[in-house]
Amino acid sequence: MVTDGYAGAAVKIWHLVTPEYPPLLGGVSEHSRVLADAAAQRGREVHVWTRNGAFPAPHVDVHTALGAFSPADLARTDADLDRFPGPREILVQWVPHGFGYRGMNVHFPRWVASRAAKGDRVDVIVHEPFVDYFGGSLTQPARAIVQRYMTRMVLRRARRVWMSIPGWEARLAPMLPDPLSARVLPISGTVPIDCSPEAVAHVRQHLAANARFLVGSFGTAGAYGEAALLHTIRTSLGRRTDLAFVCIGRGSEELARRLQADLPAHAQAILATGVLDSPVLSHHLSACDMLVQPYVDGVSGRRTTTITGLEHGVPVATTHGMLSEPFWENTEAVVTVPAAAPQQMADAVDILLTPERNTRARSAALALYSAHFAPDVVLELLFRD
Repeated sequence: MVTDGYAGAAVKIWHLVTPEYPPLLGGVSEHSRVLADAAAQRGREVHVWTRNGAFPAPHVDVHTALGAFSPADLARTDADLDRFPGPREILVQWVPHGFGYRGMNVHFPRWVASRAAKGDRVDVIVHEPFVDYFGGSLTQPARAIVQRYMTRMVLRRARRVWMSIPGWEARLAPMLPDPLSARVLPISGTVPIDCSPEAVAHVRQHLAANARFLVGSFGTAGAYGEAALLHTIRTSLGRRTDLAFVCIGRGSEELARRLQADLPAHAQAILATGVLDSPVLSHHLSACDMLVQPYVDGVSGRRTTTITGLEHGVPVATTHGMLSEPFWENTEAVVTVPAAAPQQMADAVDILLTPERNTRARSAALALYSAHFAPDVVLELLFRD
């Protein structure tokens, strides 16, 4: 805590440790910006500690001392943090594969534990706890074991633990010391709304051309999502001629090229934006009549691509799976299909493009976002003493 020289009031110093921060791309990067901005708005002196590539930001001090999260980088950051008065308030954005070493950097959780041992107050937001034992590669079982060790080490020394979705509770509970429990902290939208009707109209005219409806898909899809999107576009464009599909954001151009190659008869109706700056990205999201966002484990409070769509008042066709919260089934903002049956997504598209339903869904999207995801709602507990 320091003293504001102008007002003579105590100003709390707040440290955010994160694997990425803008302009580095990624959901954790954008969520870290939201957290830092929220802390600054609440009168904190904010210091962000992250890796190489992050830039300075208004009202926030950004330190890239963590470099590549090597032992030398951690030692340098240790010395820099020790210059601030203790006990320091530190929030760690936990996603174990974000700290280098192919997701097996045991040095980093040991460093976090050492900060707590010094008396710092360490809070943790768990975006993802650890990978499953089997999946993407032959080395994944080893990575799964190491990441469980890493997560346990961080949680054992935490003052408070937050999780992005309740679906992580069963995984985290055995790792938490009594009487600590993990509480849900949903992820807010990560693309600030830029209110420019003229810009939105220009984007829509450019993308939709002669189509009546513009359907977007935001973010990278993965193998499951790409297959679901391909089937949805094939079925939808086979049924009707009044649609244009646009892939939005990082990786969208490569995705659109693959979709066009698989659907040559509909290639002209499949578009892409590439990476966009925040205001322009906001315009593109607002220009869409709806989004198609399939997830193999179902929509949930950690899926910022859907949450950001809701923030912009855009309805979403998505999947319901093992990590989905119950409230997704009780809103007109989205239409869900089983994650095991993504081929039903084209039916969800037809439902959400019905004019009357689309109007209701837009209002419901804004209401759902305000109730469950708006920063003023979800971050209140985080910043409460």
